[in-house]
Amino acid sequence: MMSEPTHFVHVYATVRVKMAVSADDHHEAMLAADAALFARGFGVRLIPTAEGALDADYAGEVTGYLVDEAGDPEFMRSANYGPDYEPDWGLRGRGDNAAPIASS
Repeated sequence: MMSEPTHFVHVYATVRVKMAVSADDHHEAMLAADAALFARGFGVRLIPTAEGALDADYAGEVTGYLVDEAGDPEFMRSANYGPDYEPDWGLRGRGDNAAPIASS
């Protein structure tokens, strides 16, 4: 039985899978999501329903993560990460770690 989730991790593998995990921080949440999702192969069944779609499967690639914290309905502590678990702030900085936005 899983404890109350502290994070919701959107794993951007060729499909997006939202995972509920318990963790102390974002990095641990991503690792827990990977462990739960990939422990026994890809943990989601893809069922093609479109006419002519013969099969669907996981492509074996994670392109990034979005980590939301439970109890943060405004998503102020949510963050994007690359496939290497490193922050990917894009144009939205995050606290003192914010990179300056380049001007054109």
